Amino acid sequence: MSQTVAIPLSGTLERPLLGGHTASRFETVLAWSVAVTAGLLLAAAGLFLTSGGRWFVVETPSMGEAAPVGTLVLDLPVAAAALQVGDIVSFQVPANPDVTYTHRIISIDADGGIHTRGDVNGATDPWTLAQDNIIGTPALLIPHLGWLFRAAPILLIGTLLIWVLTSPFTDRVTRTSLRIAGTALTVSYAAFLLKPFVNVTTIENTSTPHSVTATVISSGSFPVRVSGHGSSSVHLADGEVGRVTIRELTANGHYQLSSAIDLQPAGWVLLIAICCIPLALCLIVGRVRTVQA
Repeated sequence: MSQTVAIPLSGTLERPLLGGHTASRFETVLAWSVAVTAGLLLAAAGLFLTSGGRWFVVETPSMGEAAPVGTLVLDLPVAAAALQVGDIVSFQVPANPDVTYTHRIISIDADGGIHTRGDVNGATDPWTLAQDNIIGTPALLIPHLGWLFRAAPILLIGTLLIWVLTSPFTDRVTRTSLRIAGTALTVSYAAFLLKPFVNVTTIENTSTPHSVTATVISSGSFPVRVSGHGSSSVHLADGEVGRVTIRELTANGHYQLSSAIDLQPAGWVLLIAICCIPLALCLIVGRVRTVQA
């Protein structure tokens, strides 16, 4: 008598979990990988914090390419007397005590007063810094990683919610596929709220009777091309400043700028491949071999 048997991919090992569910080898390896990575990160964070370190995420484009929006700033304490012109420093001022600034030192007075300015700012900051204002100087500036820290609450809550909602599914393929799809939706939602990939800010406008020159800065992770109706266009990387001259204005003298991702062919291929990862994982999880016995 012939019988059809569905056998999971070779090497698949299922272990019982609480509630009678089983975990595949993929889920077990993933869980251990996450646990080990989390342990290493916690150990590094503990060492950093015990050394007096503090961390911040850059939220404005004032430092240009040196520290674009979304950069994770890891500061260590520093003596004001050890700072030099050209150093980047994080500080707070009494006029706005809830905000931490990270700017570059442009001059130091004879009595030790420190003056700062953002790399793309046109004016020097209106304060003189002393030791009491200094938080630290960056030991490390990590571009883009700050976006992940800002998205962490959304990703954590979304992942926990998806895990709970999919737990009643006893079929491993269905449960895992739903979790992969749900995680992809959570990441997409976080990207929609935070807009980490494409964002352009206008810094300055210079107008003439028949045109406007806009100085713009990119504050998204992807390179973009910025253009306007009847204008030139400019390619900008993250934190890069450029100028666009618009010669066709509206009846009220207004103008509009548009921005779009501007990747090389290899970049587009990589981006499409990354977007296809959830689908590929679902197909891998759902693949079975049918054996005729």
